[in-house]
Amino acid sequence: MDYNKLINNISHYGDILAIPFFGLLTIYFYNLKNKTLLEYFLLLFSLAGFILDSFFTYLFYKKNKYI
Repeated sequence: MDYNKLINNISHYGDILAIPFFGLLTIYFYNLKNKTLLEYFLLLFSLAGFILDSFFTYLFYKKNKYI
């Protein structure tokens, strides 16, 4: 195993692992009834995290020619 490659890309792997959790957070906050202002903010944050992490992962894979 190439540990230098692992260390150099560990933040990308963290982004990849975060995608499903941002998706679950988005679903959770979307399904809440009578949301407070803070819950709307957290919904927006989780949706933005899901979209941006997915986009950055796509760019990472495209740059490294995995796709």
